[in-house]
Amino acid sequence: MWVPDLELTPSPSFVLVLVALHGSVIAALLLLPPVFLLLLPILILSGLVSVAKYGLLLLRRSVRQVWLTEQGWFIRYHDQGEAGPFELTANSRLGQRFIRVSLKASPQGSAVRHVLLTPGMVGPEHFRRLQVFLRWAPDKQSLPAAQTTNQ
Repeated sequence: MWVPDLELTPSPSFVLVLVALHGSVIAALLLLPPVFLLLLPILILSGLVSVAKYGLLLLRRSVRQVWLTEQGWFIRYHDQGEAGPFELTANSRLGQRFIRVSLKASPQGSAVRHVLLTPGMVGPEHFRRLQVFLRWAPDKQSLPAAQTTNQ
C-alpha cells in the first residue's frame, strides 16, 4: 500500500491563480466609490503574502512536507519546524485539480490546519495516489505498525 509522504514544491500555476483572484478583487474594488480605495494596500499585501506563503512556499510557516505515520499525520514547515500528530478531518476535500487536506491537532482541539495541494506542487503521480488513498484507504488516520515501507 502506498504511504502518503509528500514534498511540496512551488507551483507557478497556483501563483497565477492567486494573482488572478487578487487582481479580479482589485478590479472590482476600482468600481466602488473612491473611499474603498483605502482597502487597496491591504488587498495588495494580502496578495503578496498569499503568493509567498501558498504559491511560492517562501515564508517560515509555509508547509513543505506532509506525511503519515503510525502516530498520525505530520507537517514540516519551510523553517524545518515540524508539527503533529494530526487527525484528518471530514473537512478534507478531493477535487480534480486540488486536494484540501484538513488536519486537527486533537479530537478536542478546534484549530484546523488546511493544506491545499495541486498536481504541480506534489507531482501528478503522487497527486493521483493521494486521491486514491484518501478515497479508498480503510484507515486514513494512521498506518498500522507493520506498514512503514513506501512503494
